[in-house]
Amino acid sequence: MQTTINKNLINKKTINETEVKKKLANKKVNKKAIQASFSKAAISYDQFAALQREIGHHLLDLMPATVKEANNILDLGCGTGYFTGLLSELASPTNLTCFDLSPEMLKQAAQKKLICCDYVAGDIDQLPFTHQFDLIFSNLVVQWSELLSACLVQVKQALTTNGVLCFSTLLNGSLMELQQAWQQVDNRSHVNDFLSEQQVTTALQQAGFKQFNLSTETRVKKYPDVISVMKALKGIGANHVHNGSHHRTTGRQLLKQLEKGYQLFIDQDGLYNLSYQVCYVIAYANPSPLNITQLSKND
Repeated sequence: MQTTINKNLINKKTINETEVKKKLANKKVNKKAIQASFSKAAISYDQFAALQREIGHHLLDLMPATVKEANNILDLGCGTGYFTGLLSELASPTNLTCFDLSPEMLKQAAQKKLICCDYVAGDIDQLPFTHQFDLIFSNLVVQWSELLSACLVQVKQALTTNGVLCFSTLLNGSLMELQQAWQQVDNRSHVNDFLSEQQVTTALQQAGFKQFNLSTETRVKKYPDVISVMKALKGIGANHVHNGSHHRTTGRQLLKQLEKGYQLFIDQDGLYNLSYQVCYVIAYANPSPLNITQLSKND
């Protein structure tokens, strides 16, 4: 599996934005199904999480230097706790909190035996925190929110006065190749729809964030065949589709149809491309001249 990166390049030619907005307006998020999907993948997650690691490390690089002074840190959607450990090394906080929808993921995180770490199972749309955290870190999680603006309101309330929110998420156009390939099979939804850059910006503004920096890039993963594409998504628990079909990727006929649909997205080396439109956000609970300096350094 290989990765290529194109910063600030998002190909929207194949995206029907009106249709996407319509689907998102009617989005129903089955949190129990999402929890089950990620719990099932908990043990094998780290084997398939190369993309999540790459994006998370880039998010760490974008964080302002002031986060090293954070005493209380929340890893929102911590998964197996990989980045919780790195945040602990980066800031030496007096308290860490691992928060995840999946109890099985939290069990994996607890095995790292991090010092001064609490493990909380819960929903990002129903946060139990108020003015607690100097830093909230969230890597590829908020796309699972039912309504991003409402989620971010709660996140902002969980920050201290000078708190910082650092998160990554996926934008519309992600998994476009797989979506196109499935259209050779049927007209049902097999890939989730994601918000646009403008919708993420609007959600931040609606949540009351007045000072933030947003950047985007395209990352393309490359696989040897269509089965590997599907296994990669299943391996990290990201195969749940809102309002979608539960087609199992089995059967020669089905695989043949998917292979046929994927022909346009096979590169000259015979590898199957799968693209991700990634959005990075650094947002401050309250505006300050120091934050403006930090934002300008990250631009």
